[in-house]
Amino acid sequence: MTIQKWVGVVRLVLPEANKPANDRIIFIDVSRSRYLLPVNADATENDVVVNRDWLRQLYQFIAQHGNSIQYVFNDIMFDRGAPGDSLLRTAIAALGNKFLAINSRNGQYELQRNSLGVRAATASVDLQSGAVYKIPFLGKLGDTLVPYQIYTDLHPHRATTNWLFSWFSGKGISFNTQINDYPLRRNDFVNGEYIKIGLGELVSLLHVAPEIYDQYLKNRFILIGDFENDQHNTYLNKQPGTLILFNAYWHLAQGGQLISFWYLLILYLFLYGIVWLETHKKTVVYQHKLKIPYFEVFIIPVNIITISILLIGFTYVSALLFHVNISIFHLIALFSLIDTVKFFINKLEKRGSSDIQIKPDE
Repeated sequence: MTIQKWVGVVRLVLPEANKPANDRIIFIDVSRSRYLLPVNADATENDVVVNRDWLRQLYQFIAQHGNSIQYVFNDIMFDRGAPGDSLLRTAIAALGNKFLAINSRNGQYELQRNSLGVRAATASVDLQSGAVYKIPFLGKLGDTLVPYQIYTDLHPHRATTNWLFSWFSGKGISFNTQINDYPLRRNDFVNGEYIKIGLGELVSLLHVAPEIYDQYLKNRFILIGDFENDQHNTYLNKQPGTLILFNAYWHLAQGGQLISFWYLLILYLFLYGIVWLETHKKTVVYQHKLKIPYFEVFIIPVNIITISILLIGFTYVSALLFHVNISIFHLIALFSLIDTVKFFINKLEKRGSSDIQIKPDE
């Protein structure tokens, strides 16, 4: 994960070619659009929830304009019922497949669905060292994760997944998880490059100036979430959860998960070469001599250090040249397997040689 972080850092200093256009996205922040919801009869205890009436009004504005938006991703977990839910549910239903809410996962084997019962996908992922690293397409409970669900909603071509790989019809093959890039980051709307507006403020403006709909919402991807408090660590940096999920979708939309034939060929040749080095490093190939003018000869031994450098170098080539983010953990595990096999082969050879007895001449 650390290696992938430095790959991402290098990409940050390069020109960003796959960043979404700033006139196609709007961020709607709900961090200050909340109210207290009593959780018992005498209201001695309350929960803080997003103002669902403002959400209803926003969705009704969209429906009244013929659903002329690209998509609405509602990154809000409706984990308890509230007054007016039936009206909100009706407003959401009018958006059809252009709307998606979230479900969450409690532990490993329990899926918590939203209380509204509206269409949703899972937003929870397994963390690595406390950070979001790999994001799968499908969950362990037969569920679909948010990025993959948005992708299938907006890209009608068929995609099938089995235990080994995923096949995108007419596109290509991919792994079942993705290590996505982060072209869209929190600073993009903090610095004003992208529009971010509060939910209550937007609804109020739509009532007094309906033309704002065409200016800020029409044909846009609408991202609704808590951009102030819902922060999560990624392998690169800390980002709002809504951005993490959208970047994962954008990675899919740009074909970042696809593996080309030429990449697979180069990957095979690379693996073949370093496996050969690993298996022959103490017999056929032990060291290389590097001759540089005006310098003494450098001797480069073939050992775990040089092989690790090759693995790290290939990670950079994969990301920067082929736009494929891979984890070298599995490649390192491959060499551990090779060493284990070699260990047992040597054991068998030694045992076989010790069983041979040479009889003296009679």
